[in-house]
Amino acid sequence: MFDPRHLRLLQEIARTGSLSAAALELGFSQPAVSYQLRSLEREVGTVLVVRNGRTTRLTPAGEALAVHANTILSSIQTAEQNLADIVGTQAGLVRIAAFPSGCATIVPAAMAAMRRIRSAVEIQLHQAEPPLALEMVRRGEADVAVSYRYDVPSPNRRPGAREAPLQRMPLLEDPMQVVLPAGHRLAERESIATGDLADATWIISSPCFEGILQRAALSAGFTPTVSMVADDYVAMQALVAHGLGVAVLPRLSLVAHHDERVVSRPVRGWPPRLVEVELWPDRMRVDAVATMLGALREACAPHKAAGHAAVPA
Repeated sequence: MFDPRHLRLLQEIARTGSLSAAALELGFSQPAVSYQLRSLEREVGTVLVVRNGRTTRLTPAGEALAVHANTILSSIQTAEQNLADIVGTQAGLVRIAAFPSGCATIVPAAMAAMRRIRSAVEIQLHQAEPPLALEMVRRGEADVAVSYRYDVPSPNRRPGAREAPLQRMPLLEDPMQVVLPAGHRLAERESIATGDLADATWIISSPCFEGILQRAALSAGFTPTVSMVADDYVAMQALVAHGLGVAVLPRLSLVAHHDERVVSRPVRGWPPRLVEVELWPDRMRVDAVATMLGALREACAPHKAAGHAAVPA
């Protein structure tokens, strides 16, 4: 039977690509890490890690075991949480990793609901963009990832053949809104087509978002001019307010913070942002986690009702 400590070590080696970094993360000495790794390799009967200069990588056998390690350690944590419930404390721990505008809107509402209905449950919140949030779930550092994706074909990495899939649960369709200076010529319209902004200068949140902009602009028959990238919704609105460009933002980000110097309008011709929960399937059997999933769904209800309306100025 595998020692969970050895599997956790393999996880860290896979994540950090270094025995010394794994030792530092786990609080072990370098000799202790080397000893545990040799013990695991003797147990499985093959080499799991090879060194290439200063870097360390997993062999195919190591990669396969690392995938199983994620699942095994998740199951152990699930069993521990289930047993805590059976003992009768009705306590527990739910660890959430969520993107910034989710942390400012739906997640606090869900946490408040949990405090009312399951006050003994401890909730830990980590702010993290989707790639990191999903990795935290895979490594067992979070129970639930509140993440998002855009409803477009994406070149982003998909789970590989050696990567076990997470359970995905849809929460909310988060429509996109164009943000304009209050005195902009289009500010009085109820909604705005992408093509109406052909002569605009664009402010985007990340280089990855530029691909979505390019596709939307191509469909509308123009090539966009991008002036700057600002990975902060507050900063983006400030840039727009000073007349430096226009931006397209998810509605939740405008609910979280709305600069009084800008107006927002529904934009036609853009894919929505799909807000979802992802977690290991066995986590759904933990009572505290299942209750939190219900609270997250309830917290999304007001935002679903708001639909595609503009955020009030």
